[in-house]
Amino acid sequence: MNEKRSNPKKSYYHNASRTPQGAAPVRSNQMSADERIVSRANARKRRNRRKKLIFRGVIGGFFLIAATVLVLIMFFNINTITVSGDDVYSDTDIIEASDVKTGDNLIFVSAKKINKKVTENLPYVKSVKVKRHLPATLEIVVTKTVAEYAVMIDTQYTLLDGDGKVLEKGLDFVGENIIVANLGKVTSAETGTIVELEDQKIFDKLIKLKSAFSETGITGITSADLTNIYDIRLIYQGRITLILGETDSDNMVHKLSLAKEAIKTQDEENNTYRGTINLTVSGKAFWAEETVTESQPEEPASDENEPAVSEENTENNTENEPENTTSQAA
Repeated sequence: MNEKRSNPKKSYYHNASRTPQGAAPVRSNQMSADERIVSRANARKRRNRRKKLIFRGVIGGFFLIAATVLVLIMFFNINTITVSGDDVYSDTDIIEASDVKTGDNLIFVSAKKINKKVTENLPYVKSVKVKRHLPATLEIVVTKTVAEYAVMIDTQYTLLDGDGKVLEKGLDFVGENIIVANLGKVTSAETGTIVELEDQKIFDKLIKLKSAFSETGITGITSADLTNIYDIRLIYQGRITLILGETDSDNMVHKLSLAKEAIKTQDEENNTYRGTINLTVSGKAFWAEETVTESQPEEPASDENEPAVSEENTENNTENEPENTTSQAA
Protein backbone atom coordinates (compact mmCIF):
# COMPACT_ATOMS: atom_id res chain seq x y z
CA MET A 1 0.00 0.00 0.00
CA ASN A 2 2.91 2.30 0.74
CA GLU A 3 4.37 1.42 -2.64
CA LYS A 4 1.31 2.90 -4.38
CA ARG A 5 1.74 6.29 -2.74
CA SER A 6 2.94 9.03 -5.02
CA ASN A 7 5.75 11.24 -4.00
CA PRO A 8 4.18 14.70 -3.40
CA LYS A 9 7.50 16.48 -3.75
CA LYS A 10 8.28 14.80 -7.04
CA SER A 11 4.80 15.53 -8.33
CA TYR A 12 5.13 19.20 -7.35
CA TYR A 13 8.37 19.71 -9.25
CA HIS A 14 7.09 17.76 -12.20
CA ASN A 15 3.98 19.94 -12.53
CA ALA A 16 5.87 23.18 -11.99
CA SER A 17 8.03 22.49 -15.00
CA ARG A 18 5.02 22.28 -17.23
CA THR A 19 3.29 25.26 -18.89
CA PRO A 20 -0.39 25.44 -18.03
CA GLN A 21 -2.70 25.18 -21.00
CA GLY A 22 -3.47 28.65 -22.44
CA ALA A 23 -0.71 30.43 -20.51
CA ALA A 24 2.10 32.39 -22.23
CA PRO A 25 5.39 30.54 -22.43
CA VAL A 26 8.04 31.61 -19.98
CA ARG A 27 10.94 33.46 -21.66
CA SER A 28 14.24 32.00 -20.77
CA ASN A 29 16.13 35.24 -21.51
CA GLN A 30 14.12 37.74 -19.45
CA MET A 31 16.13 40.87 -18.48
CA SER A 32 16.66 41.84 -14.96
CA ALA A 33 15.37 45.16 -13.63
CA ASP A 34 18.82 46.76 -13.99
CA GLU A 35 19.12 45.60 -17.58
CA ARG A 36 15.73 47.07 -18.43
CA ILE A 37 16.73 50.41 -16.96
CA VAL A 38 19.93 50.45 -19.02
CA SER A 39 18.04 49.51 -22.20
CA ARG A 40 15.55 52.34 -21.75
CA ALA A 41 18.35 54.80 -21.13
CA ASN A 42 20.13 53.73 -24.32
CA ALA A 43 16.92 54.06 -26.38
CA ARG A 44 16.38 57.53 -24.94
CA LYS A 45 19.92 58.51 -25.90
CA ARG A 46 19.38 57.29 -29.48
CA ARG A 47 16.18 59.33 -29.80
CA ASN A 48 17.89 62.42 -28.47
CA ARG A 49 20.79 61.90 -30.87
CA ARG A 50 18.39 61.70 -33.85
CA LYS A 51 16.60 64.87 -32.74
CA LYS A 52 19.91 66.71 -32.49
CA LEU A 53 20.93 65.56 -35.97
CA ILE A 54 17.60 66.72 -37.43
CA PHE A 55 17.85 70.04 -35.65
CA ARG A 56 21.40 70.57 -36.86
CA GLY A 57 20.33 69.67 -40.42
CA VAL A 58 17.49 72.21 -40.33
CA ILE A 59 19.74 74.93 -38.94
CA GLY A 60 22.45 74.09 -41.48
CA GLY A 61 19.95 74.18 -44.37
CA PHE A 62 18.61 77.51 -43.15
CA PHE A 63 22.07 79.03 -43.03
CA LEU A 64 22.88 77.59 -46.47
CA ILE A 65 19.73 79.16 -47.97
CA ALA A 66 20.40 82.44 -46.23
CA ALA A 67 23.97 82.47 -47.51
CA THR A 68 22.77 81.71 -51.08
CA VAL A 69 20.21 84.51 -50.97
CA LEU A 70 22.81 86.89 -49.60
CA VAL A 71 25.19 86.04 -52.42
CA LEU A 72 22.44 86.53 -55.03
CA ILE A 73 21.52 89.89 -53.55
CA MET A 74 25.10 91.07 -53.31
CA PHE A 75 26.48 89.86 -56.63
CA PHE A 76 23.55 89.73 -59.13
CA ASN A 77 22.18 93.24 -59.30
CA ILE A 78 21.13 94.67 -62.66
CA ASN A 79 23.66 96.92 -64.36
CA THR A 80 22.30 96.80 -67.93
CA ILE A 81 18.76 96.62 -69.35
CA THR A 82 18.34 95.84 -73.06
CA VAL A 83 15.26 95.65 -75.31
CA SER A 84 14.85 93.30 -78.29
CA GLY A 85 12.07 91.91 -80.44
CA ASP A 86 9.45 93.90 -82.34
CA ASP A 87 10.17 97.59 -82.80
CA VAL A 88 6.88 99.19 -81.74
CA TYR A 89 8.00 101.59 -78.99
CA SER A 90 11.37 103.09 -78.12
CA ASP A 91 13.67 101.20 -75.76
CA THR A 92 13.30 104.02 -73.26
CA ASP A 93 9.51 103.71 -73.28
CA ILE A 94 9.70 99.95 -72.78
CA ILE A 95 12.14 100.21 -69.88
CA GLU A 96 10.16 102.98 -68.19
CA ALA A 97 6.92 101.04 -68.55
CA SER A 98 8.53 97.92 -67.05
CA ASP A 99 9.43 99.84 -63.88
CA VAL A 100 12.74 97.95 -63.71
CA LYS A 101 15.79 99.97 -62.69
CA THR A 102 19.50 99.36 -62.51
CA GLY A 103 20.35 98.12 -59.05
CA ASP A 104 17.31 95.85 -58.88
CA ASN A 105 18.11 92.22 -58.27
CA LEU A 106 18.43 90.24 -61.48
CA ILE A 107 17.23 86.97 -59.96
CA PHE A 108 14.25 88.19 -58.01
CA VAL A 109 12.77 90.62 -60.55
CA SER A 110 9.27 89.40 -61.52
CA ALA A 111 8.78 88.59 -65.20
CA LYS A 112 5.01 88.38 -64.68
CA LYS A 113 4.83 91.89 -63.24
CA ILE A 114 7.00 93.29 -66.02
CA ASN A 115 4.73 91.76 -68.65
CA LYS A 116 1.60 93.15 -66.97
CA LYS A 117 2.99 96.67 -66.59
CA VAL A 118 4.37 96.93 -70.13
CA THR A 119 1.28 95.52 -71.87
CA GLU A 120 -1.08 97.75 -69.92
CA ASN A 121 0.95 100.95 -70.23
CA LEU A 122 1.94 100.37 -73.85
CA PRO A 123 -1.16 98.86 -75.53
CA TYR A 124 0.51 97.96 -78.84
CA VAL A 125 2.72 95.48 -76.96
CA LYS A 126 1.10 92.05 -76.98
CA SER A 127 3.52 90.42 -74.55
CA VAL A 128 7.06 90.58 -73.23
CA LYS A 129 9.50 87.90 -72.13
CA VAL A 130 12.30 88.45 -69.65
CA LYS A 131 15.74 86.94 -70.16
CA ARG A 132 18.40 87.05 -67.47
CA HIS A 133 22.02 87.12 -68.53
CA LEU A 134 24.38 86.59 -65.60
CA PRO A 135 25.87 88.35 -63.91
CA ALA A 136 24.05 91.67 -64.39
CA THR A 137 22.06 92.05 -67.66
CA LEU A 138 18.28 91.94 -68.07
CA GLU A 139 16.79 91.58 -71.58
CA ILE A 140 13.17 92.47 -72.36
CA VAL A 141 11.89 90.74 -75.52
CA VAL A 142 8.88 92.52 -77.05
CA THR A 143 6.08 91.02 -79.16
CA LYS A 144 3.77 93.59 -80.71
CA THR A 145 0.08 93.48 -81.52
CA VAL A 146 -1.86 95.24 -84.28
CA ALA A 147 -5.32 96.75 -84.64
CA GLU A 148 -7.80 94.43 -86.32
CA TYR A 149 -11.20 95.77 -85.28
CA ALA A 150 -12.79 99.16 -84.74
CA VAL A 151 -15.85 99.63 -82.53
CA MET A 152 -18.01 102.75 -82.62
CA ILE A 153 -18.41 104.27 -79.14
CA ASP A 154 -20.01 107.69 -78.71
CA THR A 155 -19.64 108.58 -82.41
CA GLN A 156 -15.91 107.77 -82.39
CA TYR A 157 -13.91 104.65 -83.10
CA THR A 158 -12.08 102.51 -80.57
CA LEU A 159 -9.40 100.16 -81.94
CA LEU A 160 -9.09 96.55 -80.74
CA ASP A 161 -6.57 93.87 -81.53
CA GLY A 162 -7.59 90.31 -82.41
CA ASP A 163 -7.86 89.36 -78.72
CA GLY A 164 -10.18 92.27 -77.92
CA LYS A 165 -7.52 94.41 -76.25
CA VAL A 166 -8.22 98.15 -76.43
CA LEU A 167 -5.42 99.91 -78.31
CA GLU A 168 -6.71 103.42 -79.01
CA LYS A 169 -9.85 105.46 -78.41
CA GLY A 170 -11.49 108.59 -79.77
CA LEU A 171 -10.62 108.20 -83.47
CA ASP A 172 -12.66 109.87 -86.23
CA PHE A 173 -11.62 107.38 -88.92
CA VAL A 174 -9.82 104.05 -89.27
CA GLY A 175 -7.40 102.51 -91.74
CA GLU A 176 -8.28 100.35 -94.72
CA ASN A 177 -7.28 97.07 -93.12
CA ILE A 178 -9.43 97.55 -90.01
CA ILE A 179 -12.73 95.68 -89.67
CA VAL A 180 -15.49 97.89 -88.31
CA ALA A 181 -17.32 95.60 -85.89
CA ASN A 182 -20.75 95.96 -84.35
CA LEU A 183 -20.49 94.17 -81.01
CA GLY A 184 -23.58 95.47 -79.30
CA LYS A 185 -23.31 97.44 -76.07
CA VAL A 186 -19.77 98.04 -74.80
CA THR A 187 -19.66 98.26 -71.00
CA SER A 188 -15.94 98.99 -70.57
CA ALA A 189 -13.14 99.95 -72.94
CA GLU A 190 -10.04 101.06 -71.03
CA THR A 191 -6.85 101.39 -73.04
CA GLY A 192 -4.53 98.45 -72.44
CA THR A 193 -7.28 96.14 -71.14
CA ILE A 194 -9.71 93.68 -72.76
CA VAL A 195 -12.96 95.24 -73.94
CA GLU A 196 -16.03 94.26 -71.93
CA LEU A 197 -19.39 93.71 -73.61
CA GLU A 198 -22.89 93.38 -72.26
CA ASP A 199 -23.19 90.02 -74.04
CA GLN A 200 -20.06 87.97 -73.46
CA LYS A 201 -21.11 85.47 -76.14
CA ILE A 202 -20.48 88.16 -78.75
CA PHE A 203 -16.91 88.54 -77.50
CA ASP A 204 -16.42 84.77 -77.77
CA LYS A 205 -17.61 84.90 -81.40
CA LEU A 206 -15.19 87.77 -82.08
CA ILE A 207 -12.24 85.67 -80.90
CA LYS A 208 -13.40 82.66 -82.96
CA LEU A 209 -13.83 84.92 -85.98
CA LYS A 210 -10.22 86.05 -85.71
CA SER A 211 -9.08 82.43 -85.58
CA ALA A 212 -11.21 81.58 -88.64
CA PHE A 213 -9.77 84.53 -90.60
CA SER A 214 -6.28 83.31 -89.82
CA GLU A 215 -7.04 79.67 -90.72
CA THR A 216 -8.79 80.41 -94.02
CA GLY A 217 -6.58 83.30 -95.10
CA ILE A 218 -9.58 85.34 -96.20
CA THR A 219 -8.88 89.08 -96.50
CA GLY A 220 -10.78 92.16 -97.57
CA ILE A 221 -13.44 92.02 -94.83
CA THR A 222 -14.37 95.64 -94.05
CA SER A 223 -17.13 95.24 -91.47
CA ALA A 224 -18.74 92.62 -89.24
CA ASP A 225 -22.09 92.54 -87.47
CA LEU A 226 -22.08 90.22 -84.46
CA THR A 227 -25.03 91.71 -82.59
CA ASN A 228 -27.03 88.56 -83.37
CA ILE A 229 -24.75 85.57 -82.84
CA TYR A 230 -27.25 83.42 -84.76
CA ASP A 231 -27.09 85.66 -87.82
CA ILE A 232 -23.49 86.82 -88.25
CA ARG A 233 -22.88 89.03 -91.28
CA LEU A 234 -19.63 90.24 -92.81
CA ILE A 235 -19.01 92.72 -95.63
CA TYR A 236 -16.26 92.17 -98.18
CA GLN A 237 -14.65 95.30 -99.70
CA GLY A 238 -17.75 97.31 -98.89
CA ARG A 239 -19.71 95.64 -101.72
CA ILE A 240 -20.47 91.99 -100.92
CA THR A 241 -22.39 90.91 -97.81
CA LEU A 242 -21.56 87.44 -96.47
CA ILE A 243 -24.51 85.98 -94.55
CA LEU A 244 -23.02 83.31 -92.29
CA GLY A 245 -26.04 82.72 -90.09
CA GLU A 246 -25.44 80.55 -87.03
CA THR A 247 -21.87 79.36 -86.66
CA ASP A 248 -19.55 77.42 -84.41
CA SER A 249 -15.78 77.09 -84.55
CA ASP A 250 -15.84 74.35 -87.20
CA ASN A 251 -18.49 75.53 -89.61
CA MET A 252 -17.30 79.16 -89.36
CA VAL A 253 -14.02 78.09 -90.97
CA HIS A 254 -15.93 75.98 -93.48
CA LYS A 255 -18.26 78.84 -94.46
CA LEU A 256 -15.44 81.38 -94.78
CA SER A 257 -13.47 78.97 -96.98
CA LEU A 258 -16.52 78.57 -99.20
CA ALA A 259 -17.02 82.36 -99.30
CA LYS A 260 -13.39 82.88 -100.24
CA GLU A 261 -13.72 80.55 -103.22
CA ALA A 262 -17.03 82.13 -104.25
CA ILE A 263 -15.54 85.63 -104.16
CA LYS A 264 -12.50 84.51 -106.12
CA THR A 265 -14.70 82.99 -108.82
CA GLN A 266 -16.91 86.08 -109.06
CA ASP A 267 -14.03 88.57 -109.04
CA GLU A 268 -12.45 86.79 -111.99
CA GLU A 269 -15.57 87.67 -113.96
CA ASN A 270 -16.48 91.03 -112.41
CA ASN A 271 -14.48 92.52 -109.56
CA THR A 272 -16.99 95.34 -109.04
CA TYR A 273 -19.92 93.02 -108.44
CA ARG A 274 -22.22 94.09 -105.59
CA GLY A 275 -24.60 91.78 -103.77
CA THR A 276 -24.79 89.07 -101.12
CA ILE A 277 -23.54 85.54 -100.63
CA ASN A 278 -25.86 83.44 -98.51
CA LEU A 279 -23.88 80.77 -96.64
CA THR A 280 -26.60 79.63 -94.26
CA VAL A 281 -27.15 76.36 -96.17
CA SER A 282 -24.41 73.87 -95.32
CA GLY A 283 -21.97 73.40 -98.18
CA LYS A 284 -23.65 75.98 -100.43
CA ALA A 285 -22.99 79.61 -101.37
CA PHE A 286 -25.88 81.45 -103.05
CA TRP A 287 -25.44 84.78 -104.81
CA ALA A 288 -28.05 87.55 -104.73
CA GLU A 289 -27.17 90.56 -106.87
CA GLU A 290 -27.76 94.02 -105.44
CA THR A 291 -31.08 95.56 -106.48
CA VAL A 292 -30.65 98.35 -109.04
CA THR A 293 -32.09 101.71 -107.95
CA GLU A 294 -34.31 103.81 -110.21
CA SER A 295 -31.61 106.41 -110.77
CA GLN A 296 -29.32 103.79 -112.26
CA PRO A 297 -29.72 102.39 -115.79
CA GLU A 298 -31.43 99.05 -116.06
CA GLU A 299 -29.17 96.08 -116.57
CA PRO A 300 -30.06 92.76 -118.16
CA ALA A 301 -32.07 90.52 -115.87
CA SER A 302 -30.26 87.67 -114.20
CA ASP A 303 -31.03 84.95 -111.70
CA GLU A 304 -31.17 86.59 -108.29
CA ASN A 305 -30.24 83.56 -106.28
CA GLU A 306 -27.49 81.89 -108.22
CA PRO A 307 -25.34 79.49 -106.20
CA ALA A 308 -21.80 80.80 -106.53
CA VAL A 309 -19.90 77.82 -105.13
CA SER A 310 -20.89 74.49 -103.65
CA GLU A 311 -19.01 71.51 -102.41
CA GLU A 312 -20.56 69.39 -105.17
CA ASN A 313 -19.93 71.68 -108.14
CA THR A 314 -19.50 75.28 -109.24
CA GLU A 315 -22.36 75.28 -111.77
CA ASN A 316 -25.69 77.11 -111.35
CA ASN A 317 -28.01 75.18 -109.05
CA THR A 318 -31.33 76.92 -108.77
CA GLU A 319 -33.06 73.88 -107.28
CA ASN A 320 -31.38 74.48 -103.92
CA GLU A 321 -32.01 78.21 -103.71
CA PRO A 322 -33.30 79.60 -100.42
CA GLU A 323 -36.86 80.74 -101.06
CA ASN A 324 -36.61 84.17 -99.41
CA THR A 325 -33.08 85.48 -99.97
CA THR A 326 -32.89 89.15 -99.06
CA SER A 327 -30.58 91.25 -101.19
CA GLN A 328 -28.53 93.76 -99.25
CA ALA A 329 -26.31 96.61 -100.27
CA ALA A 330 -22.85 96.58 -98.73
